[in-house]
Amino acid sequence: MIRFANWWFLLLIPIVIYLFWAVRKKKAIRFSSIKLLRQSGSKKNLKTKIGKALILSGLILALIALARPQSTEEVDNIQKQGIDIAMLLDVSGSMQSVDFEPNRLEVARQTIDNFVKERVNDRLSLIIFAGTAFTRIPLTLDHNIVRDSLEKVTTESVNQDGTAIGMAISVGLNRLKKSKASSRIMILVTDGDNNAGAIDPLTATNLAREAGIRIYTVGVGSDTLIMPVQVFGQTQYNRYPGGFDEDLLKQIADITGGQYFRAMDPKALSQIFETINRLERSDFEDKNYREYNELAFPLIMLALALLLIGIVLDKYYFVQIP
Repeated sequence: MIRFANWWFLLLIPIVIYLFWAVRKKKAIRFSSIKLLRQSGSKKNLKTKIGKALILSGLILALIALARPQSTEEVDNIQKQGIDIAMLLDVSGSMQSVDFEPNRLEVARQTIDNFVKERVNDRLSLIIFAGTAFTRIPLTLDHNIVRDSLEKVTTESVNQDGTAIGMAISVGLNRLKKSKASSRIMILVTDGDNNAGAIDPLTATNLAREAGIRIYTVGVGSDTLIMPVQVFGQTQYNRYPGGFDEDLLKQIADITGGQYFRAMDPKALSQIFETINRLERSDFEDKNYREYNELAFPLIMLALALLLIGIVLDKYYFVQIP
């Protein structure tokens, strides 16, 4: 279907045709006889009209282009699956522990990256936290941006060490509270206790529950923290008691209607994200809409070409005998 956004320009076409030929006749020079000119071999024929016809055609096409022709396409309601997801990733120093190969953070990044690839219809946000938290990527459907940013995340991406779980949930809440999606969730991935930040985790969790946001909590790591250190150019490994506040992570999940998971190895972490991927599916419906495609540009180019060729033929190439 074709429509004209500025249709009133079409009303000028008959006026231009009339003026074009009226002015041409007015400028004609009268001779008592052109018999001698005819006898000399110069004849008036169709060739002398080609240039003027091209000029007139160019003017008409230019007016059609100014009327802005557009093709319209009606799109019916489309069923899709999609939700808004804020991913909260712990990047504190302990995420360098090598009890996961090559370390906890690298495994978490790869697992989240695979999860992102599965959520093609979802808006995603990436939030990182250590001693404080901030939004690295706001909600977006451009998953390439999320994945590129995720790839660059290190334990130095937040310059304050610690584990501010309450701050992370608060930042996630700010990302999701204005969302109108039918389902909104956070996925909190951490390997430590809440020991930093000015916001209590349970206070932030209750605010998330009031906003209708579910939180899935994932505790990452074995019971032993294995940290690599450099001693005289040699890599040595110091072992410390590991673990995290499982009770807190369970509370956060229970209060918001989410689930708590424990990942003691990379395979378990991957399976957890596969489970979340299956659990969190919700249908939404796009409304009818029309898509308009502008068609004026090719007409403008053609009009300019016709005008140029017509002027050259009319003024310089064909000799006209009135």
